[in-house]
Amino acid sequence: MGDQKWTIPEESLKETFDKLEIDEKYYPIFSARANKALNDVADGFAPEKDNTDYSLERASEFMKIYIDQIEAGLSETWAEAYANLHLSENVDESAWEAYWAVSKSKNREQADKDFAKFAHFLDDDPRFVENYIKFFIDGRTIKETYDFLKLSDSLIEKGKSEVYAREYALHHIDIPDDDFCHLYASKYEECINKGIESYKAATIAEVYEDCYDAYYPQDNDVEGKEFIDVYIQGFEYAIVNGIDPPEKFAKAYQAAYYNNGERPSYVAKGEYDDIIRKLLESIV
Repeated sequence: MGDQKWTIPEESLKETFDKLEIDEKYYPIFSARANKALNDVADGFAPEKDNTDYSLERASEFMKIYIDQIEAGLSETWAEAYANLHLSENVDESAWEAYWAVSKSKNREQADKDFAKFAHFLDDDPRFVENYIKFFIDGRTIKETYDFLKLSDSLIEKGKSEVYAREYALHHIDIPDDDFCHLYASKYEECINKGIESYKAATIAEVYEDCYDAYYPQDNDVEGKEFIDVYIQGFEYAIVNGIDPPEKFAKAYQAAYYNNGERPSYVAKGEYDDIIRKLLESIV
């Protein structure tokens, strides 16, 4: 705690600590926190009674949070860092502070173990724990976890698949627009059902959504939707078959498609001609 000029009388410390009704072994921690708080608030001036009262109250609040974490199975490093920040910050920020404190003091593996216990401390529902752990690593919040679970459950109740519901609800956190969430989730689900790997499905779904964001055809714009769908057909083929860059192939395929299958003369070196011709010939 460093050098401290002021100390709270032992009698006052003991009286306040006894009211907490916690194990005596925690008294040194309480005493240190209270005296530090006093020196922080006094700031070089002789402390007054309200400074002492405030410091004891602050230390008591710290200990309540600290003990809760310890009793939940969290490490002392986690508990101290979490309690210290949680006096002035929300749960999410406090958890991040504690996680990185354990990572620096111990290692990332221990931090992960502590965090798993913390997730159970918040809510022992297995679904919450599983998703909050994933969300936390991505920098998301407790509220976002609950919002995700609520929305995905409601979609499943309406008959949507678990894949669609999960991707829609995840997307909704960042882009709370029903149309775009549906575009992304439906294309992702379509790719997964074709057996496309998840990371490739995500790439295709993102580009599909971006196309609509750029052009956004109206409901009766059949030609506009086909224009996008043809581009995505080419993009998907490129992603699945490792053609790089996929955007270039998709544009070449799109041009060839609208030329009724004729070889696009502008494609550099005709590098995609044979592939596109065979692909177009396969379309019934």
